[in-house]
Amino acid sequence: MTWLPWILLIALTVATAWCVAEINRSIRWARRALLRGDATDRPTGYLASALKLNELFLSIESRALTESEIRAAAARRIEALLAPLTDAVLVVDAQDRLRLANPAAITLFGLPEKSGWGSIVPLVKSADFIELVQRVRQEGGGRSTILLNRAPLADVWIQAAGALTDPEGFGEDAAIFVLADVTALKRLQAMERDFITNVSHDLRTPVTILRGYAETLADDHDTMSVADRGRFVQKIVSSVGRLQGLVEGLLALASLESAQSVQREAGALHRAIREVVDAYDARVRAAGVILELSLNADEASPADPVQAHRLVQNLIDNALAHAAGVTLIRISTANLPKGVELCVEDNGGGVPGADLPRLFDRFYRTDKSRQAGGSGLGLSIVRQVAELHGGSATAEPARPRGLKVTVTFPGAA
Repeated sequence: MTWLPWILLIALTVATAWCVAEINRSIRWARRALLRGDATDRPTGYLASALKLNELFLSIESRALTESEIRAAAARRIEALLAPLTDAVLVVDAQDRLRLANPAAITLFGLPEKSGWGSIVPLVKSADFIELVQRVRQEGGGRSTILLNRAPLADVWIQAAGALTDPEGFGEDAAIFVLADVTALKRLQAMERDFITNVSHDLRTPVTILRGYAETLADDHDTMSVADRGRFVQKIVSSVGRLQGLVEGLLALASLESAQSVQREAGALHRAIREVVDAYDARVRAAGVILELSLNADEASPADPVQAHRLVQNLIDNALAHAAGVTLIRISTANLPKGVELCVEDNGGGVPGADLPRLFDRFYRTDKSRQAGGSGLGLSIVRQVAELHGGSATAEPARPRGLKVTVTFPGAA
């Protein structure tokens, strides 16, 4: 019977191990239920009954369910508060799971509408944003300007700010982030840099020419021939004209960008077209160009008279100055389902396809317009006037040759 004590020892060891395992399972369940609100798979069995733990488990389960409902209700309230915000808002938990996203965030990142998004890493596709998440956890807050690559959607710049949020709602180390789309601001900053560079260059050129010829005239006036003096004066007049055109273009752009609305008048569009064509009659005849009108839209088409005049003038100037070999400029209007379409088409040399998307950019000039001394502001003004009216401006090759610029004017509201 010497083996009996060993049997009892083994049985006691197995029973103890089983009890310890059951107690550990119960503790893990209680911890999960109390801290995470997950009361599923409640422990049952002989040990729970023998130690009279069932009532305790039921109480913990009830409390966990109540707290889960409270957290769910709090989350719903937070979602309701964040829904109207135009800035994107995200909540990321300690496991880098996306727990909350308002409609603006769903649109920004192209997320599915329902929750359960999983890890934030493949959703935002930005190492800079993940780095910001980690910094917020370490330092309690942070902000950064981030470029989001959203292929196939367009990339955007965002200003992101984050802070640790209430642990009762989303757990320990959960962080909330507010993201503002600053793409337009970044573009404006780039445009400002380009603007300063281009203005400095375009102003310097005629001013340098003016100074050079003026100083030469002042120093050598008595010894110069009449022909040379006349040629120098003509150069000065030409440079002054270029300088005047650039300044007037800048002033026009400034007034358009500061304008909040337009003063629409019935019939102003067609009236502006006829007035500008009459004013350009002598100039186009001298250049051997025919201005052809085909005004088929409603004569009462509304527009701002001053801005419409400016738009038509810049369209004709563009065709005359930059369309090499142009002999015909056709101006036409047509009714749209909700507005009017104005087209200015020439039979000049046209524009290379690579230049078409940028024709309306401020200070952008094709090789031909650089040779002609253009400022690169004319079509930019055209686009500004069109957008101020709520319309648009586009350019495309004309057939069989030349350039066609189309401007749309929405009808009166």
